[in-house]
Amino acid sequence: MVSGGNEALRALFEETLEMLSVTWASFRRHDAQALDRAALLGRGIHKREKELTQLLLRAPAGVEGLHFVPSHLERIGDAIEGLIRCLRSMEAEGTVFTERGVREVNALFEKAIELVECARDLALTGNRVLGRHLVLESARFHELADQFAQAHEERLIEGVCLVRASSAYLAILDYLREVVRHARRVVDRVGAESSVGERT
Repeated sequence: MVSGGNEALRALFEETLEMLSVTWASFRRHDAQALDRAALLGRGIHKREKELTQLLLRAPAGVEGLHFVPSHLERIGDAIEGLIRCLRSMEAEGTVFTERGVREVNALFEKAIELVECARDLALTGNRVLGRHLVLESARFHELADQFAQAHEERLIEGVCLVRASSAYLAILDYLREVVRHARRVVDRVGAESSVGERT
């Protein structure tokens, strides 16, 4: 890889993970300042994605798949920006979730962070075991998100969940699905495919 490319890629992953972690912290603590920090990280990711892509395009043969990993990190950043907008709207409108809804969102945030970490390690090592793990666990994530969405609809019908909170909850699920979708795409980019079924 071009000199510095590996460390630059690691740094971009770390910024993306920090952006996601800070956004999750804001959800848990209702911390508007954390969202400002996350938004600042997002602006940095947009800038560095273009610089890193140019750097990787000058890399020698054998790392072609890595050329487009930064674009997936930028798309993860876009999804997190959607989460930030959603959380800001919730704060402004005083929207709250049920205890179950909070637990479900926390579970998905935690899993999404784990999968982005796995994508980072895969991109840096090309380890096929990590690739298979990411394929399987991303599919499980989507199944879990689908189950949560169905349970949420049932709560809405039963009147346990407010309609005002419903759109925010479903939007958060969709943004987290997008985060995991792009983490999963790293498997294809680094050529660590397996015979395991995939979901894109």
